[in-house]
Amino acid sequence: MSAMSDPSIPLSMLMQFHREVFVPDIERIVGASERRLLERFEGLEMESAAIEAGLHRVEERLDSLVEHRHLATEVRRLDERLGHVEKRLDELVASQQRDALQAEVQKLRARVNVLEAQVAARQKPQP
Repeated sequence: MSAMSDPSIPLSMLMQFHREVFVPDIERIVGASERRLLERFEGLEMESAAIEAGLHRVEERLDSLVEHRHLATEVRRLDERLGHVEKRLDELVASQQRDALQAEVQKLRARVNVLEAQVAARQKPQP
């Protein structure tokens, strides 16, 4: 049997092939994959940071909206209270006006009574 027909390869040659061809090729393939994964990971990290910043802005806006909603509720409550105060003030003004009118009517009645007494005194025959 000739050396060419012998399919066995010496172990030393296999080890050399493994060291010089196979390992560098695997290292190149794995290295390229690692670089792609690292690039994607860095991109995802940046995207995650951008999402977190956006989420923080949304949370701040929501807090602001909640505060504005609270203030709007408080303004409505104060507006209702002011309406009650205005109504009561109108009632008090009307009451004061009524009291003033009643006092004026009483003064006028007293004057009328005085005038009636004076008229009655002049109408009496003098002796």
